[in-house]
Amino acid sequence: MSTGMQPNPYGTSTMQGGASPSVPNYLVQSILVTLCCCIPGGIVAIVYAAQVNSKLSAGDYDGALKSSNNAKLWCWISLGIGIVVNVIAIAAQVLIVGAQQQQGM
Repeated sequence: MSTGMQPNPYGTSTMQGGASPSVPNYLVQSILVTLCCCIPGGIVAIVYAAQVNSKLSAGDYDGALKSSNNAKLWCWISLGIGIVVNVIAIAAQVLIVGAQQQQGM
């Protein structure tokens, strides 16, 4: 008796009839880091995130997984850059306000 399951070399099982394994595309995260943290890195993340679903529908599981991993990597890079830049900007503002208060005394 057949259950309709076929072995998959990627370690997941797929149903007969074209169901494919799920790969996260990180599109929402890419858009958020673009808007809130780092525009250039976020755009790169959006490009990779947009490739995931099209590669999956074309049957390129390895390419989709690689694009997914690249999108996640660029999300983290953009977040890190955004945090560093914001910390530097806040520190600079605090120093400027402190210097202005020193001159006003």
